[in-house]
Amino acid sequence: MTTRQLGSAHSAPPMVRLLRTPIRHVLPRSVLLLRYVSAAGATIILPIQAAQDDKLLVVLAGHAEDKRWWRHFRDAAPAQVWLDGEWHEVIGHVAAADSEAASLYRRRFPRAPVQDSATFVEFRGGPGIPASLRGRSLFMRWLTTVTAGEFTGFAVPAVTGALTARASVTTGIVAILTAGSVEGTVLGLSQAAVLRHALPSLPARRWVAATAIGGVLAYVMGMLPSSTADRWTDWPPAVLALAGSVVGVALLASIGTAQWLVLRTALPWSASWIATTALAWLIGLGVFLGFATPLWQPGQPLALIVAIGAGGGLLMAAATSAITGLALWRRLP
Repeated sequence: MTTRQLGSAHSAPPMVRLLRTPIRHVLPRSVLLLRYVSAAGATIILPIQAAQDDKLLVVLAGHAEDKRWWRHFRDAAPAQVWLDGEWHEVIGHVAAADSEAASLYRRRFPRAPVQDSATFVEFRGGPGIPASLRGRSLFMRWLTTVTAGEFTGFAVPAVTGALTARASVTTGIVAILTAGSVEGTVLGLSQAAVLRHALPSLPARRWVAATAIGGVLAYVMGMLPSSTADRWTDWPPAVLALAGSVVGVALLASIGTAQWLVLRTALPWSASWIATTALAWLIGLGVFLGFATPLWQPGQPLALIVAIGAGGGLLMAAATSAITGLALWRRLP
């Protein structure tokens, strides 16, 4: 990190300008801005990467001997951090290498090369740093945000499937898998937008990537029976039932398992997330089929077919979001 004295917004370094735009929502929540007034009276703004919990932000002053900004906090000094789109008042001071702050940083970034003599600066804000999202507020924000995200994402493979219905098998498979990755990405982004307030230490980009991969795997499992029908139609019923169960479980658990590999880094004892998401998708798909299947009839106008599918997709998204949201509410008291 380098210290920058800033004038107008147009003279600010690119990262500083970026963190002040809506694009900041796709960046890790650990990346934020620090602002303070130096002893010479200059306003200093610089991007930092901080480990954080409800009341504490910790920054590693890498190559401290070559940096000056951290020296301003050798004695406790006021500053501000740009977090969640606004400035928050904090008090910063240099922390010992064996302090609670240093331990928090090492837990948050276990792969970061940190020397035993490293210099850390901790910032405490009391009520200035917003507490993590919890309880009913967490559930309602998750329900609304994730329902919208999953509904939007689900529309992509739905439209793709309709447009490629008469395409070759290979083209259809590639198109649907691509659409599935888009659906997973949109779902992951919507979930990360809430989780960044509930679990600040969760790596958002890894969460989105894991959700996209899980989405693709789910579509692979879903298309496996039809794309390999010529190979299993003559299998004994017992083998078919076993194989179908295995594929079904893999489909339902795909997204939850991929997400859990990321979630466990921020929330210990969270393996139940796999079962929770599997149940949510099982019920969600049941809601979709239960709503849309009886209403779809041969010879209907295209607009009506689309409207029924959209209604089913919205109900499915709401059902899955409600179940996973309730699980988060209980898991994060």
